[in-house]
Amino acid sequence: MAKTVDEKSSSRSVEVSGIKLHYNEAGEGPVLIFCEGAGPGTSAWVVYHRVIDTLSKHFRCLLLDQPGYGGSDAIVVKDESRSTMYARYVRGFMDALNIDKATIVDMSYYAQTAQVFALDNPDRTEKLVLHASGMFGPTLFANLPSEAFVAMYDAFANPSMPTMRRMMDTFLFNGKSYSDDELLLKQRLDNWLSRPDQQEARLASSNIHRSLDADLARIKTPVLQIHGRDDLIAPVEGALRLFNFLPDSRLVLLKNCGHWIPAERPEEFSRLVIDFIKNTDVAATSNS
Repeated sequence: MAKTVDEKSSSRSVEVSGIKLHYNEAGEGPVLIFCEGAGPGTSAWVVYHRVIDTLSKHFRCLLLDQPGYGGSDAIVVKDESRSTMYARYVRGFMDALNIDKATIVDMSYYAQTAQVFALDNPDRTEKLVLHASGMFGPTLFANLPSEAFVAMYDAFANPSMPTMRRMMDTFLFNGKSYSDDELLLKQRLDNWLSRPDQQEARLASSNIHRSLDADLARIKTPVLQIHGRDDLIAPVEGALRLFNFLPDSRLVLLKNCGHWIPAERPEEFSRLVIDFIKNTDVAATSNS
């Protein structure tokens, strides 16, 4: 039986602009850089641990903890959006590892880090995989702020096993069917409680939104969007809106699936990513 990727043995770190960035590395081949979403105690490993074994058989997978999350240093963000800051550190991360070009896999916060990176670094962007992505705007079916948003901010402010459990129950289509161990809830809680520096930096940061509406047509790289129809954080209308703005995108909607697709549908997520990376021609981008 093939050896599975282990969190500890795959752990690495590198310094970028005075900030320590933590990441996990596995596999060889075309480079995929995985970015985690928000949420107390999250990390790239937490988000992608159920797909790393499969994907690392095909690609060089780098699971990057953005500043302020996972094992990376905390950072206060004052004068720019988080997506702008994150994209800059992705570029610095690639420079530090001598990576010329990569596919960026991103989720949540409307997956803006990957989009900003593609806009600011088109020559270094191979492809984009966006899950739980979208654009801000009015919704027809979602109630905002959603129960999931309320649960997430409660877990940020009052981290405990009950608040983390409630957050996960709203993030997933059938959260109650997963055990605490399957969701790494204790690890998430310990991660967050052990990093008061990250908690303080988050509270000290400004919440600046960067609108990409006028710029998205400039993203000429192929994009794969994967979205849960039952996502309570990123409504499906936002995914459809983003799909309409991107020149070369394909959107896969999964019923009975919530916000955390790599955990809820790991086999399907991996299959879609492998096929997209290996079989979608970069030169086939629309000229519109």
